[in-house]
Amino acid sequence: MKITIRVDKNYGIETAYPVCDNAQILARIAGTKTLTRHALRDIAALGIEIEIQQTAPRTFAHLTA
Repeated sequence: MKITIRVDKNYGIETAYPVCDNAQILARIAGTKTLTRHALRDIAALGIEIEIQQTAPRTFAHLTA
């Protein structure tokens, strides 16, 4: 089994957001909207592969035009 998460920084803190249905179910079981490092460690200990979705780099070209 594999889950997909997206990692973003909020106020300098990395936050793991569940992307796929299985990751969302695990977050609900954990009682959170995001997955903590501890939860991800426990998920990996169960043998579940964790895939990190790559996001496109953010550009601010629209601000300089």
